Amino acid sequence: MRRLSRLPAPVIYAGALVWTKGLAMLAVPMLTSHLSPDEFGRLELLASAAEIGGVIVGAGLVDTLYRFAIGDQAKAQAARVMGLALAIALACFALLALTAPTIAAAMPLQTAPHEVLMLGAAVVLEGVIGVPLGWLRMNGRAQAYTLLISARATLQVGLLALLLVMDAGVTGVLTAGLVAGLLLAGVLTAGQMRQSGLQFSPRGSAALLTYGLPLVGGGLAAFILGTADRWWLAGSVTAAALGHYGLALKIGQIVNLLAQPFELWWYPRRLMVLSGPNGRARSSEVVMAGMSLLIVAAGAVSLAAPLIVALLAPPAYAPAAALVPPLALVMVLHLGSSMANVGIYARDTGWLALAINSGAALVAVTCYSLLIPRFGVEGAIAATIIAQVARFIAMALLSQRTAPLDWKLGRLAMLAAAAVAAVVIGGGAGSLLLAGAAAGALASGLIQMPRRLSVVQAA
Repeated sequence: MRRLSRLPAPVIYAGALVWTKGLAMLAVPMLTSHLSPDEFGRLELLASAAEIGGVIVGAGLVDTLYRFAIGDQAKAQAARVMGLALAIALACFALLALTAPTIAAAMPLQTAPHEVLMLGAAVVLEGVIGVPLGWLRMNGRAQAYTLLISARATLQVGLLALLLVMDAGVTGVLTAGLVAGLLLAGVLTAGQMRQSGLQFSPRGSAALLTYGLPLVGGGLAAFILGTADRWWLAGSVTAAALGHYGLALKIGQIVNLLAQPFELWWYPRRLMVLSGPNGRARSSEVVMAGMSLLIVAAGAVSLAAPLIVALLAPPAYAPAAALVPPLALVMVLHLGSSMANVGIYARDTGWLALAINSGAALVAVTCYSLLIPRFGVEGAIAATIIAQVARFIAMALLSQRTAPLDWKLGRLAMLAAAAVAAVVIGGGAGSLLLAGAAAGALASGLIQMPRRLSVVQAA
């Protein structure tokens, strides 16, 4: 533990990320070996429902905590935010108990009321869990955060394995998540009460919600861009096709996993770098490095997709491999928008970011409605790519007004062309081509990790 405390906070957080994401990937072959593609597709739809529920139940409270729990009033405001989170959770539990049968009947795929109740309870608990986890990060308690998150993931995967072996199916998956979430919520709530106390004030809650609820709009827009396609697909394709799509999405997320250590390092300090000496040049260097990393990661994941599918799932899931390359492109566009938007978040308000995300969500919904009924899964992917391209262009162009960056478009285009060619060629030759392109990018300075940014120190 003492050695762990000497590590920079980003390194500790990265350790939690590696452990939890690694366990999540370990769970995939367990799921695919015990669930049919139809069941996997139904589970994917339930997961998407959990995502939108989490955005609504969370009510922007974690960002509200970051905004108000500072200075001399930090503990008092944290107590109010935690009290509001528990009040929302209780209200949602009561509403869920009354409406679970109605929600189950409205689901596009056959769903039992008890599944809705279990999933909803787990989602409500996430709203409670988020606030004390945010408090730990605010106070630099990276070790406690990492240990709690890692313990929760370990317990959940262990329960998942046990219940799947017992043929508990989708209900077993939901049970594992609910039990792990309930235990973590109990531990974190008790710890938060010791740290800051607990307070509920109707007047104070109204002020907190005034700040937090507009943030829900951005979260809902992000849901539409990243998850809502499954709701359109559920009425247009078979459950098995939805299962193939769900597995391909999980493999595409490996691009995000490969890029996240870079993101953990860069995102909290990008505005500090921009406002510092030679900030635009330094920011340009890091953004180009990040974009190059994304391109290489997407090419590598696309090349390895057939092997990954074969390792993670039985032959019935083989069609998922063909869907991975375009979904890897979606991840490049999504994460690239976040790297390109430093000028957006350098403004005094977040309304421009909300407007861009909402506009991209509107594009996505329009394209889903037009393309999914005719082309199914391929239409969903095309619609998402169109919306993500629109979002990336808007973020990059509008960001340039506040923080003009030096985009090395020619070099990025060459690297992207090499990655596409590698995926098309495939096999050993494609791997060699991608490796050569990555080496060339390194040599030209595109993927130099920003050691020269001396203003950036581990928090």
